[in-house]
This record gives sequence, C-alpha cells and structure tokens, in this order.
Amino acid sequence: MKRHVGPLGLKLLATFVVMSLIAACQSQGRLTIVEPSGSQPPEQSAPDSGGRQGERKLTVVEGSSGPNDQQLKVDGTHRISAANIEAWLSEDEVRITLTEMVKAATETEEPEFAYTTATVNLRTGERRELSKREIQPPASQLVKEQVSPDGKYSFVQKWRDKYTADNFIKNLQTGELIPVKGDNYMEIGGWLDSDTYVLAAGSMQGRGDVRLIASDGSYSVMQIEDEHVESYLSFGASKGRIYYTDMNHVLKVIEPGQTEPVHLIDHVWSFEISPNGEYIAVTTTAESAGDQGSELLIYDASGSLQGSLIGKGNLISYVSWSADSTKLAFDVYSENESGMNGVYVFDTASGKVTWLAPYYSSVHPAAHPVYPLSWSPSGKKLGITTEDKESLLVTQVVEFR
Repeated sequence: MKRHVGPLGLKLLATFVVMSLIAACQSQGRLTIVEPSGSQPPEQSAPDSGGRQGERKLTVVEGSSGPNDQQLKVDGTHRISAANIEAWLSEDEVRITLTEMVKAATETEEPEFAYTTATVNLRTGERRELSKREIQPPASQLVKEQVSPDGKYSFVQKWRDKYTADNFIKNLQTGELIPVKGDNYMEIGGWLDSDTYVLAAGSMQGRGDVRLIASDGSYSVMQIEDEHVESYLSFGASKGRIYYTDMNHVLKVIEPGQTEPVHLIDHVWSFEISPNGEYIAVTTTAESAGDQGSELLIYDASGSLQGSLIGKGNLISYVSWSADSTKLAFDVYSENESGMNGVYVFDTASGKVTWLAPYYSSVHPAAHPVYPLSWSPSGKKLGITTEDKESLLVTQVVEFR
C-alpha cells in the first residue's frame, strides 16, 4: 500500500539542530577508541588523534590487553535500500518503511513522497508488503508496553488520541490485564522495582502527578518539592530511585518517602538509563576555548562517574542501549573532521568504544543517521539509517559476533 504525504523533511528527524548549549562539564578522563578491523575498506580509517579535542586526546587503540578487553567484532552487514526500520519483529525480521520520491521539488513546490510498509527477513532477504488492514487494524490504538525487571508484569499504555492514554498492569504469567485509574498526557516513566511502576503522568495545566503504581493496579501520588520543574521532560526510574532533569539541566534523584531531590550532575542535556538499571548514559553540554559541544559519560545508578569519557563532539545524538545493557550506540557530529564523527558503540564489558562508519557508510566515512539507532532483541544487530544519493535512504544492519 502506498500513501502520499508531505516532504521527507517532515518524516526524517533533523539530526543537527541548533541547540542552546550551556557551559561547563566537570568530568575528567581519557577517551579510548577502538579501530575497526577485518572487513572495513582499506581506504577508510578511524579518526586520528589530532584536532581540537580540548583537554582530552582522542586515542586509537589497536589490539587488546586481556580476555575482558576485547573490541567488538563485526560479522557482516545487511543492506536495505530506501528504507528505515520501524520495529524488530524477531532477531531476523524487521518491519520497515520504504520511501520513494514520486514528484521532484520545484522552485515553488516541495517534493512529494510515497511510503510503503513491509517486512524483511534479514537472513533470506525475503520482503513482503503489508496490507492496509495489517498496518492499521480496525479500531486500533497505539500500544506501548514496558516489562518489569523480573519479567512478571508489564506496564501497558493504550493511547486513545495524541494526549490521552488508558493504563494497565499486565500479569505476564496469567495474561490478566488490570486497569489503572486516571488518564495521563505523557508516556514517560519506568519500573522503580519489580512490583512498582512510576509514571510522570503530565498535565495540560502544569507538571502533573508522579504516580507510584503497584502490581495490583492501585497507586499513590508522590510529592516532589522542586521549584525548578515546570514539567518532566527527561524522567526515568531504576533500583528504587527516580531520576529527572530540571529546567536548569540538572540531573536529580529522589526516592519514595522523600520530598526533596538530591542534586546529581550539572549541565545534563539528556540521559538514558540502561535496561538493567546499572548504568546511566548522560549527555552533557560543554564549552572549551569558546567552542560549544557535547560529551557522553557513563554513571552508575548512584550518580558516580564510571571510567572515562565515552564520546565528545559538537553534537551527540541517538543514544540507544541494547536490550541486554551490554552495548550503547550513539552518533557524534564534529565540525572538526579529525574529531569523532559517525556512529560508535560502547561495550560495557571492555569499556572500549568501536567506530562503525566503515561498516555502514560507503559514501562518506562520517555519515550520520537520520533515524534513531535500532537494536535487535538480542543486541547482536544494530540498524543505522543514513541518507543515500540513489535511494534517498539506506539502512545498514551491522551484525556483531
């Protein structure tokens, strides 16, 4: 099925937006990058150690020093032309959106595109276009689901419209779906522990409730006294703690029973808690010698810095944990070509960062994704979608050993 919609620019997320970055990151550390080996084209190489790296030197490390110090190995890639990944249906099958230009732009009109939804088997290459009914079942709702740490429950949101969702606790052992009273206008939250989901419900008039939802569907409202919060835009929970950023870009933490949060980290643009709750990937804003930029660091659940700097550039975007929390993928854009550029993967076991550009970009070694980075269920495959001169878009699925 094809449907004609607006320009591709409305479909793709503009990766390199002008952000009002604020100053100063206090962390210190050494950046360690592992150079890809094996199947990369010989004319392409990892970023060199020159350039404006502030106080930190970009170091390319070859080889390893021990059994737990191994770089990630790439087994191969799967190319999907003119498409981006919508969802992983299994380890080998993805649901994609194909993009085709049906009318080129003119001086007075924007281009027109057609979009087709299909499934692709990465192992066999088989592709099947989905019917209108498969894409939009009758009376369907947008459903989002988050499984508890012990796998016994899930928090389910069924969105009636753009602003209103019905919430449920699902018992994954019995299949019982327990309604949770009260509407919500935002979808941010997380499992505080195996029996409690915390939801920043949001509101059209203010920041709304923070609800502690039990596995039986009942909930209590948690009072957080913080004059620096108008709404919860970055919010998460893990291991009995709730994390959020305020309007001053300060990452804070609070526990049930407390009313005043603890100040953790300054100058935080965004943060992503790993699925196992062990790590927090924090994107900070920084200013060095008059240059504004971003840094990516890893903290533990208590807010302590773990190891060294992970990434540095003018802009860090599309930060994504694998489901097993063993890998963190992210994209770095640097105006300085000798700095970090492209997609990287941080391995939590070795503490090393691997540059993936030689595996997904045949046009430019610093090509940047235009859709979020997409992990397979096992964390052994990563989908990277970039622009392509011939097919508008191309998705390369990088497969790790």
